[in-house]
Amino acid sequence: MPISSKTIISYIKSLSTPFTVNHLIKKLINIKTKKKGKKKHIKGNDVNKITQVLQALVSIGYIYKHKKSYVKSPSFILKGIIKINNSGNGILITEDEREIIIKRDFMNRAHNNDLVKAEIIEFKRGLFFGQIKSILNRNKDVYFARVINKTRGNIHFQLLDTKGEPEACYKRHDKEPEIGDYAIVKMLKDSSSKHPMCSIEKLLSSDEEHDVQRIILKHSLPGPHRNYEELSNISEYIHQDRSIKRKDYRGLFTITIDGEDAKDFDDAISLETSQNEYKLYIHIADVSFFIKKDGELDLEAQKRGNSFYLSNHVIPMLPEILSNNLCSLREGEERFALSVEIVFDKNGKQINIHYHRGLIIVNKRLTYEEVDKIIQQNKKTQLGTLLQGMYTLAVMLRQIRRSEGRIDLSLEDIKINCSVDDVRDIDYSHRLKSHVIIEEFMLSANEVVSRTLRDNDIPTLYRVHESISDEKLLYLKNFLRSLNLMLKESDNIGIVIQRIIDDVAGKEYEQVVNFVILKSFMQAYYGVKPLGHFGLGFRDYTHFTSPIRRYPDLIVHRCLLSYIEKSPSLYNIDELKIIGEKSSEMERIAQSAERDLIKLLSCRLMSNRIGEKFNAIISGIAEMGFYVTLADKPIEGMVPLRYLTDDYYLVKEDEFIVVGKRLGKRFRLGDTLRVRLMDVNVDTMRIDFDVI
Repeated sequence: MPISSKTIISYIKSLSTPFTVNHLIKKLINIKTKKKGKKKHIKGNDVNKITQVLQALVSIGYIYKHKKSYVKSPSFILKGIIKINNSGNGILITEDEREIIIKRDFMNRAHNNDLVKAEIIEFKRGLFFGQIKSILNRNKDVYFARVINKTRGNIHFQLLDTKGEPEACYKRHDKEPEIGDYAIVKMLKDSSSKHPMCSIEKLLSSDEEHDVQRIILKHSLPGPHRNYEELSNISEYIHQDRSIKRKDYRGLFTITIDGEDAKDFDDAISLETSQNEYKLYIHIADVSFFIKKDGELDLEAQKRGNSFYLSNHVIPMLPEILSNNLCSLREGEERFALSVEIVFDKNGKQINIHYHRGLIIVNKRLTYEEVDKIIQQNKKTQLGTLLQGMYTLAVMLRQIRRSEGRIDLSLEDIKINCSVDDVRDIDYSHRLKSHVIIEEFMLSANEVVSRTLRDNDIPTLYRVHESISDEKLLYLKNFLRSLNLMLKESDNIGIVIQRIIDDVAGKEYEQVVNFVILKSFMQAYYGVKPLGHFGLGFRDYTHFTSPIRRYPDLIVHRCLLSYIEKSPSLYNIDELKIIGEKSSEMERIAQSAERDLIKLLSCRLMSNRIGEKFNAIISGIAEMGFYVTLADKPIEGMVPLRYLTDDYYLVKEDEFIVVGKRLGKRFRLGDTLRVRLMDVNVDTMRIDFDVI
């Protein structure tokens, strides 16, 4: 066996003076032969190994050449962020973006995303391996935890939702939790103990549900808003400030359409119709009036990026006095708005666009269900006629956009029905005619605002959804081919994808096809270049219509005001890039938190149904088995390979199947099957099924 890289690196670390390659070879061979008690003999494998490790260390700057010798850098210590996987192993990403593998046994109490110091200890197969020496900064210090053991001196917690399943210890006292109880714990400064020590911030009984609190901790979501000086006299400020010229829309019949439980109303709509045209008014809360750039409120909103919606719990981007009151377009109250007027001809073609700072009164606050019922009744009341006209225009706009390449995925939103204390049900939220009205009108506003800002060279944030990549397109074609569906070549790929969606409507695998299409899309983000929105088929698109709950919309409002008021732009491209990246990051965190809450609540609903049988459809193929989604509920679980005992099964992810090696039995993405619930683990948010 050649000399190990650990021995080579360890010896180089011990050197304090320059050295040559020959010196290194002689000393290391001497160390090896002394250890083995054999006669000194230099082998080619040893020389090659020493040379290889030396070159690798030079390549990363740990050793540098000086004349004919080599000089060691002051230390082999490096800093970086540790990324840990579910097995407990991880990769350290250094400040200069190098990757060092850290095995579980060398983590030294570090947690995922901590900033750490580490040293290189080994080089093999072209990769560096290291060990963590110290933790410079915890990514977070508060965790949701469960008591798993008690020893004479300590209570042992497992930190849930933390990769590698680390533990923490708490010194025993008179009042203490029992095994199985939950707690919110805070890490103390690292000690020399095997597991880090923690304090208990809050004890939580094991027979209560703390799901929202757990998700907040897992994703480090923001806490309650503090008291802001800007809000101390805001009501008085509103009445005193009359310097802003506003168009008076109070005589225009205006409505809001939102969910039954909504409290923050960003948008209101009005419509005037004549024989030859529609005049659509989209009124959006003028949040920019209340929140000044770079003020306390603005910086906090930028940090949050958006509001977070977790079942019946909301973490608002703005304090409630703004989000639920002064900014919110509430029925019967005067409110400031930023209004878009769009005139369409009788065929839905845009003729004219105007923007104004407005003053409105919402005449009627309606829910989606109420609007749908009124449209169905087709009564000739003022409200009935207005809603019928709105729906007619919305359908017309939708048809035009589909003909231009918009993709309408048939994926229904998930609705959580719960009381204050627990979840009652998880179901699909069915799309109503009222949803079509709001969707199409908001799309119209977002599109025209984006186009106006682009045409006038005003720096802003765009909502960017780039075209499907060649690799993802091939993936999609292969999947569709497995279902005998052909994705034909076309200059407008959106149109042919929409044909597929229409073709599978009503079929058992409709949801799976729509989901795979969605997975093949690029991820949307906020950027400074108007690259368009592939999924919507728009050349121009931004987010303008939700400034109460999305920070990029507030930015776009300020940019549009530069156009309306012919004033200098408030932002430069570099500022906007930073804001766009942060907003995109916070949006992804919000989406992950919402998905995790659904997983957790799904576990709650299924925990008392072990052994029951369900109809399901295969919704994903994975290395360890395949995922199934219940036929009548948006509840997903896994069928692990270990449950498939009638054969040795191979996972072929590229072919979207799991196949038996001996008998050839196949489980294909999109197949329907009957399953039995085998296990539910709330701690890991995992549901396991078996095929029957």
